Amino acid sequence: MSNTPPNPDHQTHTELLSTRMLLDALNDAFGIINSEGVFTYVNQRFADLLQYSVDEMVGYSITNFVDDENLFVLQNNIRKRHEGLSSQYELEWKAKNGKRVQTIVSGSPLIDEKGNHQGSFAVVTDISWRIAIEKKYKLLSEHSLQGLAIIQNSKYVYANPAFAFMVGYTVDEIIAMSSEEGWELIHPDDRKYLFGLFSDRRSGKKIPMPYEYRFVRRDGAIRWVQEFSSEIEYQGSNALQILLIDVTEAKLAEAKLRASQEMLQTVMNTIPQYVFWKDFDSVYLGCNENFALVAGVDSPDNIVGKTDFDLAWRDVEAELFRALDKEVIRTNQPQINVVCPQRQADDRNAWIEINVVPLHDDDEKVIGVLGTYHDITEKRIAEDNLTRSEEKYRSLAEQSVQGITILTTDELLYYNPAFKELVGYSDKELSEMNAEDIWELVHPDDRDELRKRMEDKIAGRPIAPRYEYRFMRKNGDIRWVESFTSRVEYGGTSAVQTVIMDITDRRIGERELRIAKDRALLYLDLMGHDLTQQLQVILNSAALMKSAVDELNKESFMKVIGDAVRRCARIIEEAKATEQLLAIPTRKRKLDEAIELTIKALSKSSESINFEIALDSRDAVVEADDFLELLLSNILMNAIEHNQKEEKKVWVELKEADEGYIVAIADNGKGIPDSVKATLFDTSRRYGGLGLHTAHYIVEKYNGRIEVHNRVKDDYTLGAEFRIWLPKPQNLVDN
Repeated sequence: MSNTPPNPDHQTHTELLSTRMLLDALNDAFGIINSEGVFTYVNQRFADLLQYSVDEMVGYSITNFVDDENLFVLQNNIRKRHEGLSSQYELEWKAKNGKRVQTIVSGSPLIDEKGNHQGSFAVVTDISWRIAIEKKYKLLSEHSLQGLAIIQNSKYVYANPAFAFMVGYTVDEIIAMSSEEGWELIHPDDRKYLFGLFSDRRSGKKIPMPYEYRFVRRDGAIRWVQEFSSEIEYQGSNALQILLIDVTEAKLAEAKLRASQEMLQTVMNTIPQYVFWKDFDSVYLGCNENFALVAGVDSPDNIVGKTDFDLAWRDVEAELFRALDKEVIRTNQPQINVVCPQRQADDRNAWIEINVVPLHDDDEKVIGVLGTYHDITEKRIAEDNLTRSEEKYRSLAEQSVQGITILTTDELLYYNPAFKELVGYSDKELSEMNAEDIWELVHPDDRDELRKRMEDKIAGRPIAPRYEYRFMRKNGDIRWVESFTSRVEYGGTSAVQTVIMDITDRRIGERELRIAKDRALLYLDLMGHDLTQQLQVILNSAALMKSAVDELNKESFMKVIGDAVRRCARIIEEAKATEQLLAIPTRKRKLDEAIELTIKALSKSSESINFEIALDSRDAVVEADDFLELLLSNILMNAIEHNQKEEKKVWVELKEADEGYIVAIADNGKGIPDSVKATLFDTSRRYGGLGLHTAHYIVEKYNGRIEVHNRVKDDYTLGAEFRIWLPKPQNLVDN
């Protein structure tokens, strides 16, 4: 088929040439189909848009270029052409490479001189840019960590998920609120203050930015927010946009973003673009209706004979347009996609993207220019707003005291200065890290769970919003963090954005508070149980000794009293010995040497005990302090003192396990029932004595663990086995 518009017999050669040149110069795609839906003409822009050549489209059914989902929409609108109707609709095309192309189609019927339907033509406008911008804006809003809402007529008309989270209601619940219900979200003590600000804004007074107030969540919790507000136009009406930053934690710490001349005119008046043509001296010869309206001449007929200086634009803009004409005529080359400002007839300041091509006579001599442009004001404003939103978001992230990262399973895409400070590496060091290097920053015990959480988040599976884990700084220090994750699109890639708070000091404080509480309970229990018991022994023995006559009995009671006094003294000394447990720093100590030293000391005072020792690890270095021997002796003494057998045996074993060492201490005593094992180290139950609880505190300080098992599996009566696991120093683990 010929790649020309239909009905050429109804056009002069010049008209045909002008029509073809006009259609080829359009910014938008243009196509013509016959009554059977087969393309008879497409301009180069249409072919480029779908990544075909012109020959690959002309002669083929239009239905070849859409999928089944869009076929119904296309056929429905083609049916309208048979009825003599024009229409405009959105349609997604299928490009040659499979890419989907979003467009707006402005279609009109082609009617012959007898009024019979011959086919149709359409201007196809690519709107991919608009959809991309809308997606980016929605991404920024919906995934923003800051609350974003729009208030119109005293009601919430938009709220993002972060805002909904702040106030404890769903987005739908917020939008459904009346004005009164919306004010109920504000703390009663702050409503008068906000009323005052809104009154000042209405009277034109300057509002201080930001301002702070409180929300009352659904659950009654109070959340402090810092608000930035601005007046905007939303869905054609004035509105107030508010950006909220939750500053509750900061507050607590303080007190604590359109194939004849007729068809040509019909096409020009249908397309959304602006079309004009001029002679060699830049005098207007014609235009379409859109152009006539913005130029201030009302009708295309009124523009003939005028120059740019006679139209609505500023003189400087008229000079620019004439300069473009002169350059095209001088070089015989088109000027494409030139962005210019343009003041229009309604005093609107617009931005346009203009194409100017040379017009030739039959001898290919330049006789004038043909121009088309489209209004890109909306696009430009949207791009500017998006840029400002991105800049504001980045500024907030860069200034945040909380670490922020954007991470895929393979790559660290972004981090802020607070994260760099948290892990202790330089920008150069972080930029050179691959995916595995980044994961090495996470404590080994936390990596698998954190990887799983990130994979679940990227896949869209539900996970808890908060998670605590550990980072290992460059200098070896371990920092506890609490993270808040959200799924985002970053550079076209699915990723996870994480906000990271350093909670090391908080955990240390919680641990110290818990230990202090446990010690207070222990001291209370000592006074109410252990010491009281020994004092009762002393009182009873003293009473019996007073009434005893036989000197031998008196000596026996005296010995009981002495043992009880020594027991009281030992209890007090053991309690006092661990008073400075948390204050004394740890250092590298050899666990095998401490075991040998402790057993040697106990052997002298307990000659009836048979120790069997198996130290499979030598130079077993751990992080400990001067209480290491007390830890070992307490477990060993527990094995000895609670063994009533005449032949007492204690087995001591040291072996390497799980990036640390296990000390196993077993005995052949009466053992510990399973019902007691689970609560042996529970200070509120006190099944274990002072020695076991002291050992528990020491192991906890060393970041280890202590467990009790049966020496012989499934039979507790054959003795108990205590297992103490202590980690190796981190530098030894890395090596």
